[in-house]
Amino acid sequence: MSVLNLSSFSQDGWVWEFLGTMPEPVANNAFVEAYRGDTLCYYSFSGIGSELNPESIHLKSWRYNTILQEWESLADVNDFRGKIAAGASTVNNIIYLIGGYHVFENLSEQTSDKVHRFDPETNNWLEDGAEIPVPVDDHVQAVWRDSLIYVVTGWSNNTNTASVQIYNPAADEWTPATSVPPTSEFRAFGASGTIVGDTIYYFGGVHIAGFSFVANKRFRKGVINPENPSEITWEYLEDAPVQDNGYRMACTHFQNEAIWIGGAGVAYNFDALAYSNNQAVNPLGQIRTFDTFSENWTTAQPSPFNIMDLRGIAREDEDSWVIAGGITDNRQVSDQVWRISRESVGLNQGHKVNKARIIHSEGEITIEASEIISEANLYSISGALIFNRLINNQNWSFQTDRLPSGLYVLALKYKTGLSQNFKLIVTR
Repeated sequence: MSVLNLSSFSQDGWVWEFLGTMPEPVANNAFVEAYRGDTLCYYSFSGIGSELNPESIHLKSWRYNTILQEWESLADVNDFRGKIAAGASTVNNIIYLIGGYHVFENLSEQTSDKVHRFDPETNNWLEDGAEIPVPVDDHVQAVWRDSLIYVVTGWSNNTNTASVQIYNPAADEWTPATSVPPTSEFRAFGASGTIVGDTIYYFGGVHIAGFSFVANKRFRKGVINPENPSEITWEYLEDAPVQDNGYRMACTHFQNEAIWIGGAGVAYNFDALAYSNNQAVNPLGQIRTFDTFSENWTTAQPSPFNIMDLRGIAREDEDSWVIAGGITDNRQVSDQVWRISRESVGLNQGHKVNKARIIHSEGEITIEASEIISEANLYSISGALIFNRLINNQNWSFQTDRLPSGLYVLALKYKTGLSQNFKLIVTR
């Protein structure tokens, strides 16, 4: 199935582009990017179909090839029953599908302790990784320094867990980290978060209040000790100064900003019916951003497409992302695919100019530009800043011999205020 760029819409500093449709509607699907060779692909794993019942929860997998602009069905996730609320992360171009939960015909639930590993190069599932010590679903999942996967709080079979668990893909090992405080301010399910630098930020989710599940706008951070990554200093930052609660949002980051997209303001079950009154829940049309330098929040609204029940977001570029599936208004499971980008450096003429050329040589990359480059930033494909350089010249070189093999994004800023991004592949 092809994806076409049909239309685009602006939203308060952001650009939304409708890219087309998935093979079928799906929500609560783990969604992530990875590469096959030098081709960027998007991957969707497991989820729930249009009926929003236990029978429609599945293990289907799909891949979208951005060059061929086609969706392809992959082998199902290797589990005994369909599941939702899993998380997917890519480290060294292997995808790790972690946790989630199964729903049975009698509506009982079971949290998964599985780590499924997928190799984009061979398009095949590998042997499962080490099982999660504390099974978890609807958790916060983020990658630190392109090496470790942090799994923070979430639901575990019959309650919120305060556990923080670190998966080391290279060693296939789990390590317990400093737990979040065992209070309703920190424990949550359906929250989402990201890592900016060495700090975990997670926002919203649902907490237990008596016999009720209540969505919130609570905001927390955890500072990772780089010398001992399992040591985290947790801090509650009070409620975010935003209008609505946040539940099952997509989350990513851009330089020093943490970004939350969509979600719902009311806690709901897998069927998009509120826990509190069994009424249909509709999604929010918002993008909420926290600047970790200024510590200011901003809210962009309304979105051209209201969406909730997102369990991942794929990074296309340093300043653009893709979401696929989810639940929209009136409990409609979506098959739509959208690109979301920052308007300031997204589709403006700064992205269309061709002012520089990149010259690769042994251990060095040289940039030759037609006008003065004011600044250069190098990012990993996950968005982590590798370095920042002030240039003030038309030509500039930097060494690559100390960079690990992988894909990078070089973001150039010109004296004129325009910008230009390049993808770089470093190999050994």
